[in-house]
Amino acid sequence: MKVAHVLAGSPSPDVANGVRKYVYFMAQAQAVLGLELAVFCLTKEPVSAVPRVHAQGFPPSLVPFRVPRALLAELERWRPDLLHLHAPYFPPNATLARWARRAGIPYVVTPHGALSPGEIRQRWLWKLPYKLLFERHTLNGAAFVHAVGAAEDLPAYGVTAPVELAPCGIDLSTVPADLDRRVLAARHPILLGRRVFLFLGRLDPAQKGLDLLLQAFAAASLDMAALVLVGPDFRRGRRKLERLAARLRPSAPVILLGPVYGRERFDVVAGADVFVNTSRWEGMPIAVLEAAATGLPCLLTTPADPLGLLSRGGGALSVEPDVGAIAEGLRRMHRASEAELRRMGERARQIVASEFSWQRSARILADAYARHAGPDASPATHDRRRVPQLRSRRGT
Repeated sequence: MKVAHVLAGSPSPDVANGVRKYVYFMAQAQAVLGLELAVFCLTKEPVSAVPRVHAQGFPPSLVPFRVPRALLAELERWRPDLLHLHAPYFPPNATLARWARRAGIPYVVTPHGALSPGEIRQRWLWKLPYKLLFERHTLNGAAFVHAVGAAEDLPAYGVTAPVELAPCGIDLSTVPADLDRRVLAARHPILLGRRVFLFLGRLDPAQKGLDLLLQAFAAASLDMAALVLVGPDFRRGRRKLERLAARLRPSAPVILLGPVYGRERFDVVAGADVFVNTSRWEGMPIAVLEAAATGLPCLLTTPADPLGLLSRGGGALSVEPDVGAIAEGLRRMHRASEAELRRMGERARQIVASEFSWQRSARILADAYARHAGPDASPATHDRRRVPQLRSRRGT
């Protein structure tokens, strides 16, 4: 089967954007299974190479719903059996879905957790009309909608198409075997001798619940502890957090750092004692999987616990996303002995190794492709007729 993924931006194994990271690893894993893969990117940046995958970039149009003619021509030439679209509220997807329906090509949409009630409340003034006019139609015309987590949000959004769950994964070979746990404290000596709670991800107080985390950290009044927040700024979230920390004046240090990548990312995580994610809503946080893969115990809110498996397996403590519950979770992890944290971290590593491999999720998706969009499900996709061009207006 020939599968073409389409996304905004270039796929990459080392980027803060979860969608781009997901497509990189999933496409690679699907290619290993024997599927013929192409990744078409709407981006002005150079496109990263993906092993065994044809990856090609196209400059996006300035007109929201317009798809570059060069991309449509390449889809016609490549003739995929299935089109896999990524992320909602992306106008080119609505155009490509219409093109695929006209061409008789089944398509799949992965919302990447962006249809949760909390996410929808962000910028709802334009998301609501877009949902009613375009998004639900795009989703419900799909062969199936692919959930990476929180599949229960999709029917509530109005999705009537079949839903298939295939979670994000972790490639354990990308985790260095010789992690340097001294890096973080060496750069910030104030952390020496303290129990370090670390968050890694974009500094988005609304989704990631970082305002809740700061308030809970201040309320917990922990001795010899520290909170480290690492990640790229998001809509001036860093400034909001700095102001909140200055107002709360917690008794223990709070350190905000910029994004880290590659080997440094894993060394920084390994230098903490507890990984923390207090999101109000999530799809499937890859940063949690990476932290667990390093053997770090986790304190997570229920939306941030991947399918609830880390807490059920003893690799994480799961709490509700409110200040009181997070503060009590911080106290419990602060009281735990080093031996207890090591055992919890080892269980976390074992869980992600067994339940969250890219190869496992690729097999789930390949099976779903075959059931919903294979030769028996949609014979028109294999008649090799000419794929019609979707005419755009002037320009690309």
